[in-house]
Amino acid sequence: MRRLLIATLIIVTGFFLYTVHAAHAFDPESLNKLHATNGCPGCDLSGANLAGIDLYGANLMGANLTDANLAGTTFSDADLTGANLNGATINKKTNFSGAKLSNTIWIDGKTCRSGSMGRCR
Repeated sequence: MRRLLIATLIIVTGFFLYTVHAAHAFDPESLNKLHATNGCPGCDLSGANLAGIDLYGANLMGANLTDANLAGTTFSDADLTGANLNGATINKKTNFSGAKLSNTIWIDGKTCRSGSMGRCR
């Protein structure tokens, strides 16, 4: 009986860890589309490493960037309207100047006000 309980716990734990990992995995095709076209509205880029990439003018309306690494990324004049940046990593070199941030979910889970540009208000 004890072995059955231990086996069940291992299976349940493994399933839980797989589910959590899968929930934060980005779609590689979305990343390819972003690199090829400088846009990927509505794409799943959750957990993607976009550190240091120049996304000047990119169209990322409604994109899921949850838990993505955005350290040093340039979003100047990009459209991030309605995007989800909750839990994303940014630093002082991450540039949002001129970026459209209306209704964007910010890194702390706060929703940016309509009309926000360059910084979440």
